[in-house]
Amino acid sequence: MFEAFELSERYRKVLAIVVEDYIRHAEPVGSRTVSKRLKPPLSPATIRNIMADLEELGFLTQPHVSAGRIPTEEGFRYYVENLLEAEPLPESTKERLEEAFESEEIEDLSELLKIASRLLAQVTGFPAVVSGPRLGNERLLKIDFVPLGRGLVLVVAVTEAGLVVNRLLRVPSHVSPKALERLAEYLNYRLPRLTLEQAREELLKEIEAERKFLENLFEELEEEKPPAEPIVEGLSKLLELPEFKDVEKLKEILRAFEEKNIFLKIIERCLGGQGVQILIGAETGLGSPRNISAVVSPYFRAKSPLGGLAVIGPIRMDYSKVVPVVDYTAQLLSHLLDKLTPRT
Repeated sequence: MFEAFELSERYRKVLAIVVEDYIRHAEPVGSRTVSKRLKPPLSPATIRNIMADLEELGFLTQPHVSAGRIPTEEGFRYYVENLLEAEPLPESTKERLEEAFESEEIEDLSELLKIASRLLAQVTGFPAVVSGPRLGNERLLKIDFVPLGRGLVLVVAVTEAGLVVNRLLRVPSHVSPKALERLAEYLNYRLPRLTLEQAREELLKEIEAERKFLENLFEELEEEKPPAEPIVEGLSKLLELPEFKDVEKLKEILRAFEEKNIFLKIIERCLGGQGVQILIGAETGLGSPRNISAVVSPYFRAKSPLGGLAVIGPIRMDYSKVVPVVDYTAQLLSHLLDKLTPRT
């Protein structure tokens, strides 16, 4: 976003100090605080001029005339893209994450995702959201048809990750239970290792007589209605943050968390990318509150994105610490999904 705009080294150092001090203390930062940390030192007058210039450029703002300055969304964005140095994840934290996954009796995908969400909230100190896999990205393992009468069939699909999806489908009157049984046998012979899109292309080439039925079948399986609710952990962490001491601001963020689909949309926007992505303020699309950021990463099975996980926190969250935790948790989750034996 700011590739074409380059600050001088002095301006970059002052901006970094203001952002990092605000992350730590959640209070406006004055020139005296900057002068204590700046190496090599500059005169107070020079620092005040630099901070005034950064404010004019839109990177800092002054909440009150007599107060210091705080970073704007643009200031945080410049910091994240140009100045942020993510800290290496401590070995103790890696071991904590690995041991937590290994100590649980993980029998299916939902348990694994709950563990990931809980760990992210515990380690980062912010609420965490983990979305379930999207069926369209998953490889199918098995499919069954259960005739219910009156032209209705229950479709039961099982994916390699152990996800079980049920859909009601209306079938033409000429499709008999025996035909459905034969079709299930054929599909189970052809489906393994194919995604929905691959299966659609292969099967529609070969089975023209059942074309309409198959189109309806795969459209129903792909349609995400309603989407699986994301797993949210750590909402109580908000009570410990100074941003939400104000009751009205706390109500705003809690209302946002009640609309869980909002966070699904945030995660889905980032599924096409590789690695961790950071959405700051208005970039999250939340509208209100504006002082919220999201650190998001997809997780994978067999190199295909299944879902995503996110840490949601104040715009001043310590990105250098949160980014490596989200990244490593996504890697662990992807590794475990590759090993997870599907239940059929």
